[in-house]
Amino acid sequence: MSNRRNTRNQKGQCFVEVICGMFILIPMALCALDLGVLVLGNSANDSLAKNCARAAANAQSQETAKAAAVKVITAFPSSPLIEKVELDTSKLNYDEKETVTTETIITVRLPVTLPGTVERIAFRARATEPVVGVSANPM
Repeated sequence: MSNRRNTRNQKGQCFVEVICGMFILIPMALCALDLGVLVLGNSANDSLAKNCARAAANAQSQETAKAAAVKVITAFPSSPLIEKVELDTSKLNYDEKETVTTETIITVRLPVTLPGTVERIAFRARATEPVVGVSANPM
C-alpha cells in the first residue's frame, strides 16, 4: 500500500513542477517572439533605407531624389506588425557631386505586450550612397 501512495505523490509532484516551469517558460517564449519581431523590423528598416538611398542616387536633382525615395516607401509591403513607414525628408541630403543620404522610420507594434513593456517601437535607419544619376558636363 505504501508503494501505491508513493507513486501517487510522485505524479502529483511532477504535475506541480510542470505548472511551475510553465510560469517561467511561457513568458520567456513570448519575450523571444517579441525580440524576433524587433530584429526583423530593424532589418527591414535597414533594407528600406538602403533602397531609398539607391533610388535617390539615380536621380538628377534634390526634388527627383525625394520623389524616388518616396516611391520606394510607398511600394513597401504592408504588414500587421508594421504600423507606419515614413521617409524623414528633413534628413534627405542630396549632394550632386558626391553622395545622397536618406533616413527612414519604421514603427513596429509588438505582438505580445508584457507588463512593463511598450507597445510600439520606432526604428530609424540612415543610408548613404554615391550619386550615379548626374551625367558629366560635355566639354
